[in-house]
Amino acid sequence: MKVLLIDPKRLGLETYLIIPNVGLGYIAASLRRGGHEPEICSAARDSLFPTHVAERAARGGFGLAGITVFTSYFSSAAAYAREIRRLAPGIVLAAGGPHAIFEPQEVLERMPEVDYVVTGEGEETLPLLASMLEGERRPDGEALSAIPNLCFRDGGGAVATPRRVIADIKPLDLPAWDLLEPHRFGLYPNGIFTMKKKIAPVVTSRGCPYPCTFCGAGTAMGKKVRHRDPDSVVEEMRHLRDGYGIREIHVMDDNFTVDRGFAVEVCERLIRADLGLVWACPSGIRLDCLDEELARLMRRAGWYSTSVGIESGSSRVLELMKKRISLDEVPGKVEMLARNGVRVTGFFILGFPGETLEEMRRTVRLALKLRLARVNFFNFTPFPGSEAYRRLKDEGRLRNVNYDEMYIHSLSWCPDSVGEKALRSIQRRAYVRFYMRPGIILGLSREIHSLTQVKIIIQRALRILFPRARGRRRFPGLPGAKPAAGL
Repeated sequence: MKVLLIDPKRLGLETYLIIPNVGLGYIAASLRRGGHEPEICSAARDSLFPTHVAERAARGGFGLAGITVFTSYFSSAAAYAREIRRLAPGIVLAAGGPHAIFEPQEVLERMPEVDYVVTGEGEETLPLLASMLEGERRPDGEALSAIPNLCFRDGGGAVATPRRVIADIKPLDLPAWDLLEPHRFGLYPNGIFTMKKKIAPVVTSRGCPYPCTFCGAGTAMGKKVRHRDPDSVVEEMRHLRDGYGIREIHVMDDNFTVDRGFAVEVCERLIRADLGLVWACPSGIRLDCLDEELARLMRRAGWYSTSVGIESGSSRVLELMKKRISLDEVPGKVEMLARNGVRVTGFFILGFPGETLEEMRRTVRLALKLRLARVNFFNFTPFPGSEAYRRLKDEGRLRNVNYDEMYIHSLSWCPDSVGEKALRSIQRRAYVRFYMRPGIILGLSREIHSLTQVKIIIQRALRILFPRARGRRRFPGLPGAKPAAGL
């Protein structure tokens, strides 16, 4: 069966990053192994709007289309689904991705065009579904119940099969990089700043054992960390360098160093391979999973930049977040990284439920004291799948939340005790105080390689300095499109 895998464009709204969708690359590789013919449509990279993708689906002879659904892309994904159903009514539609994992029944309710929702890792689920659809266009519930990680309509409601993670990810084929075409992506990376102009993301592990209440990583990928074979990781990097001219790798794991032994193995193999690549960890690593010996080894292996999740300058708020780090060790660890030549980006959250204005100011003061190259003062966002989201929803405190604004550089939710104006003011002053220092400006200027990066910087600066009021923005969509999904 021909299968079209769609990475949608965020319509009418700022796109946070445009990079190859590695998840779709893994699924495409599994589909190939199952005898199917996948294609990947990178709508954001190619600026393809719903009608363009639907026309491609209609003329391509596809029997199945899969659409990635991120929470802040909900309305956009729905628009692609509507157009595909309108122009290619015979295609079976499946939705996957983080939001589909967390809220599968909602996806079926709000996206009536979608036939199936993949509620976990799709490497096993989608090939099984495609094979079943080849034999029977509309299999019944009994047949579908044999497929894991699947939610579908049956009778009057939605039925979900048991969720399970892939116990061992080592046998998985490498992503179908020939379909992802990483060399065709412009410089619109996670973190904005890079050392090289040609970058690609790589995932070396899945799963997160930590209980942070603001994050749904453990819900999506499981609490148990599963690693790839270190040799496979190095070979993938070699393939990206030799086949596509990639010169910088972004390791997108939830925490690359959570298993010190695995990190050491990867780095030792990279040193022996001498690929001439640099690499970074823009998604973040935990400071308590780092020591100087490991940091030096990673530097020798080409590591030059990382984000670290510090989150708050208040021990009380860190306890509310279940972050499980000590503020006493933060300055020393950040200094250690900077001393070893690592460019450190600090992640902080403002407006966490129960946080006071003084605690937010304490967070800003901490950020200014640390030896950081960059910072992000994210607005707290109640992402589906997180403990904070479930608690706020149960308490009835998520009324009128707009999914399109569930985005770390937007303000989708604000504590009543603080108020939007005060929170915006603290965030604005924090960014100005940090980035208007001459040393920071000079350092950042050396990391800008394209006009695209300049554009991103200006867009985000304007959003911070001149934010729109919450709830004012709505999805423009297509003629007749529905407004943004909310709660």
